[in-house]
Amino acid sequence: MGFMDFLSKISKGKEVSKAESLEEYTELKILGEEAGYSPVVERKVKVCKLKGFADIDICARELSHGNLIILDIKPLADRNMTELKHAVDEMKDICLSMGGDIAGLGEFHLILTPPGIKIDRTPEKRIEDFEETIERVRRRY
Repeated sequence: MGFMDFLSKISKGKEVSKAESLEEYTELKILGEEAGYSPVVERKVKVCKLKGFADIDICARELSHGNLIILDIKPLADRNMTELKHAVDEMKDICLSMGGDIAGLGEFHLILTPPGIKIDRTPEKRIEDFEETIERVRRRY
């Protein structure tokens, strides 16, 4: 008896014997820590400084490990704006090709996300949420 037959008997109110209900079914083993499997992936928020092109490789490696990066671009901005533009373009290409995202956080900071994490860029919703939160806080005090 297949699983669908079993379900149809149950839904029609027919009695199913214990032998019938257990035949053809095997218990599945779920991988756990004892098998060396850990379902929790440790992700971190890393803070990096962009001083030159060598730092791009460090950021790319951190992204590939699933870490978020807050990138301080001021050191390179103070030194050479042309090099900064090329470096930021390179970081953007790397992030997007991996399936991540990149956005500015003020004048001298960027946030880079690993694959599978996108940045919400809808300011209207954030402003509404912020104003609602402020109003709730005001009512409490």
